[in-house]
Amino acid sequence: MWKPLLASSLMLSIILADDNLTKLQYDGVEVGVSLPNGQKELVDIEREVSDDCLIDVPMKTKLIWGGDYASYVVPDECKVSFVSTIGKISPMSLHKDIETFGELEVLAFLQTMNSPEHQKKRDMLFIDSRAVNWYKHRTIPSAINMPFVYFRDTKKYAKEFEASLKVLGVKKVNDKYDFSEAKTALTFCNGAWCGQSPTMIRVLLKIGFPPKKIKWYRGGMQSWLGLAMTSTKGKVSVEEEKALLKEAKE
Repeated sequence: MWKPLLASSLMLSIILADDNLTKLQYDGVEVGVSLPNGQKELVDIEREVSDDCLIDVPMKTKLIWGGDYASYVVPDECKVSFVSTIGKISPMSLHKDIETFGELEVLAFLQTMNSPEHQKKRDMLFIDSRAVNWYKHRTIPSAINMPFVYFRDTKKYAKEFEASLKVLGVKKVNDKYDFSEAKTALTFCNGAWCGQSPTMIRVLLKIGFPPKKIKWYRGGMQSWLGLAMTSTKGKVSVEEEKALLKEAKE
């Protein structure tokens, strides 16, 4: 009798875990966002659905999908448009030991990262690996910017590359990298078609960064915005602003 009972208990725990994960999009996750002046502000990340979008549209093909994949009966406030013909689609998995995240897993990660225990340990990072101009335009609250170019062009950005590794908890001992205190990093870029975060991840793997400490949000900004999740403009320091202007002139 204990085997069916054990199976039922396991199934119940899985269902409850899924329910708790699903609730995050409605309950929201409070995160701390660092400002250029050194202060912090609290931001709630949640699914932002306008009251205008709470319309009674029957779930029928022509009333949801249209020629532009958004029917005319859906208010403009409830629709966004994306370019669909750029980039190269990435596979679902980049490495057997790297977890690929969806939106709910991102929320769960941020909830854990912002818990008192992990705030004290500072052992988790949420990384927007896109170039600074992308980050400034729109990002996910609490994400820090670690541009993929620092990893792709390590000769050109040698100082930035080494500084990024320090932020990731990597030490250099006798010209060898020490990953014993490497942080768990969740990284993302523009979408499944964007190669910026995969480029960063491949370089990290190449130098020996533990794959189990890398998490990848494959859907990136396109999936995030497509689901009406909270976003913000990335805040950069004066030094980063100067570097961005210099890069634009080159």
